Amino acid sequence: MKSIPLKSLPDERFPNDPAGTIEYAQVLRDVVRRPLNPQAGVNIAEMRQSLRVLDAIEAASGTLELEDADYAHLTEKLAAMQWSVVDRRILQLIEDVSAAS
Repeated sequence: MKSIPLKSLPDERFPNDPAGTIEYAQVLRDVVRRPLNPQAGVNIAEMRQSLRVLDAIEAASGTLELEDADYAHLTEKLAAMQWSVVDRRILQLIEDVSAAS
């Protein structure tokens, strides 16, 4: 079992603007919803595993708890994700997921 803190990281340049805050739970939802291979789409096995992770995110209360197989799926999706921005907070999220205990 792996535990990942679900943090909220504000934009340091605009700390009072909630629109600039990165919510780990929302970013992880977006990552898990994307296919590992966007050209091929999502097969049934990937869909089932992704739904398990999404269910765990929805059930989380401050900390995301994942079984080893679900954690491996999440880290695989994070590694495959193509980000549209360069942001230290996204790197922090990836490092926090990688360091899950």
